[in-house]
Formats: sequence, C-alpha cells, structure tokens
Amino acid sequence: MSNEQTPSEQPPPETASDRLLADMLGLFNKYERETAAARAAKGDPNPYDLAPYEDVHGLTNEYEAALASDDPRALDQFLDNLAEDFHLEDVRALRMATAAVQAAMGRIALAARVKGMSPDRIAAETGYTASRITQFIREEKQRLATP
Repeated sequence: MSNEQTPSEQPPPETASDRLLADMLGLFNKYERETAAARAAKGDPNPYDLAPYEDVHGLTNEYEAALASDDPRALDQFLDNLAEDFHLEDVRALRMATAAVQAAMGRIALAARVKGMSPDRIAAETGYTASRITQFIREEKQRLATP
C-alpha cells in the first residue's frame, strides 16, 4: 500500500502559496483527465502514451547493447530476461506489428523520399540497404500508378 495521502486525507493548505500550488495541481490533473478522456473517445487505446513506440525503441537499444557487449553472458542474460517478460500474446503482437510495418514500408520509404531524404539516409535509419529502400520506393510508385 502507498504511504501517500489521498486528497481528502491531506490537510488543507495553510498559506496563499500552498493554496495556489494546490489549485494549480488540481487544474493540471483535471486537464490530464479531460485530455485522456477526449483521446479515449476518439479510439486511442492508451490516451496517456505520448510516445507509443518508446518501449520498442528501448527493447531495440537493450538488444543492440547486449549484442555489442564485451561480456559473453550479456546476450544470454538479455534473452533470458526477455523470455521471462514476454507472454505468447506479446510475441504474436510484435510479429503482427512487424508484418504491418513491413507491408507499409514502401509507403514509409516513399514518404521519407518525398520529404527529401536520400535512400542512403532512409536505409541508415531503418536498417535496410539503400538498394532495398530504392526497391520499396519503386514498388510503391508502381502501386500508386496502377488504377
């Protein structure tokens, strides 16, 4: 159980600055609740998550660090921890997300190219080769040209 007091258990603020701080915190909390409710009403499954892929980036960074580690046990330890943390439905969700990104990669690459990025830079940022990026872009242009 938490040692924190609920708002009704906390003593009332005694000074003007304490009252101001309490009022400001109350307004911030109200804003967060209303914003979350509005986002949830629009179908956002996690209205508080402002960086929805942050966990994926963290997992990627941990994996790359384990691969690059001088400690020969680092990768095994990382994989053991991953196996402990992941449930089968998590594996399925990640596999489906990977398939979705793969299916959208032509659109993603073309959008980046239209914004002025070179195939080399797109490749560096996505982990593909520049020739594969060029192929994605070519295939996406063909898809768009086909009625």
